[in-house]
Amino acid sequence: MSEHTHTRTILVTGATGKVGRRLTELLRAGGHDVRAVSRSTAIPLDWTDESTWDAALEGAAAVYLVPPDHPFPADAFVAAAEKAGVRRIVAQSGRRVQDLAAAAGVGPEAIGMYAAQTAVQASGIEWTVLQPNNFNENFSEGDYYPAVLAGELALPLAGTAEPLIAVADIAAVAAAVLTGDGHHGRVYELSGPESLSMDAAMAAIAAASGKPVAFRAEAPEEHDAALRAAGLPEDLVVFLNLMYEFMRGGAMAATTGDVERVLGRAPIRFADWAAETAKTGVWSGA
Repeated sequence: MSEHTHTRTILVTGATGKVGRRLTELLRAGGHDVRAVSRSTAIPLDWTDESTWDAALEGAAAVYLVPPDHPFPADAFVAAAEKAGVRRIVAQSGRRVQDLAAAAGVGPEAIGMYAAQTAVQASGIEWTVLQPNNFNENFSEGDYYPAVLAGELALPLAGTAEPLIAVADIAAVAAAVLTGDGHHGRVYELSGPESLSMDAAMAAIAAASGKPVAFRAEAPEEHDAALRAAGLPEDLVVFLNLMYEFMRGGAMAATTGDVERVLGRAPIRFADWAAETAKTGVWSGA
């Protein structure tokens, strides 16, 4: 491990989120000094308020950058990090986000994770980018959780498969990259070990939880109408439609070896994750 990550602070942004809180636990268990920040922490970090940045960055040797979904001043934040003496940044992005942006006809400034990715790549700081597939935890604590509890997940993903990834694997890779050497200039595409259809994923959750849950393939037009009926902002509706179209085209379907390349072990299987998650009672509906 790098000496500077032992002797100085590691800043973890998005510390209350799925990856951030698990990463914070891993780093602290490894004896590292961690400053875990979000808008609501004692030392706050608000992407829209640059006056909060200096206190968050003070004394940090390394930063795990979890960008917001919305556009934010990524270049300015990375410049502030460099000025503060940060030597290493690991940015959390999304699988092939640059191709998604190209398909949408937009630049990095339109997508938070793409802005973060390009900002660190253009900086003078040692950088690594993590591009994970969609998270397993979307079904247990994320956007799809209410539908899973209700017994039916409906998405415009007929015939689509994806190597969903456990957040524990993302956090483990992030910890390894933040505290070890040899990762500068790398973009790691992080996937699970097998590409699963949504039908198969729901079947695994049903088997693990003992609760009936099924997948229903919606037509893209039907899902678009549902998003609009829910009152989502127009730009978010457009982005989600493009993302699902991107997924239906198979752009995120292939597995990668990057988790094993960094950690020296295979990523967690979805069925194993579902079995462990079911033990917490998260799908009991109680």
